[in-house]
Amino acid sequence: MKKIITRIENFQYFYPYSVAVVGAHAQNQLNYMACAWHTALSFNPPLFGVLISKKRFTHQVISQAREFTVNFISADRVKLSAQMGRKSGHEMDKMKEYQVKLSPAKIIQSPILEDAYVSFECKLTDIRAYGDHDLFVGEVLAIHEEEKNFNSEGVLDTGKVQPLLYLGSDFYITINPDTLKHVLPD
Repeated sequence: MKKIITRIENFQYFYPYSVAVVGAHAQNQLNYMACAWHTALSFNPPLFGVLISKKRFTHQVISQAREFTVNFISADRVKLSAQMGRKSGHEMDKMKEYQVKLSPAKIIQSPILEDAYVSFECKLTDIRAYGDHDLFVGEVLAIHEEEKNFNSEGVLDTGKVQPLLYLGSDFYITINPDTLKHVLPD
């Protein structure tokens, strides 16, 4: 028999989610945070959404910048995710403290993470409140990819890169590339 929970305090049963490091640069503020609550929203135009708590410094920076980058990192960068996720930009300069390497974006002013296997440059198109988080919707203007890590269809080669997945409560995992199956309907 399944346990039924009606007092929902630890809402993380939907994990694992890939880890994205999301951030922006506005005036003299630069901040990035680890984010597991994100999703593609549209192919045409290409829209991507990230959910960020109103109390996060990154929320403030993206709101001012009106743009952001979404950077996906591999499992070997798990420490970076923990640092970006558990330390606040209100209290410290995470980029300097953790020696995060940034590269210039092509179209927007906010930089991308050098260590990302793929990064999106997004122009902010909408912000909507949902409970204790705001959904930042960005139109993807450019994608930076390590071309060698993707096949001709744009699918990540998990033999070369193992994406970092978040399980909740500071636990991380990745995938076993041996379980990859390409399945077509009958």
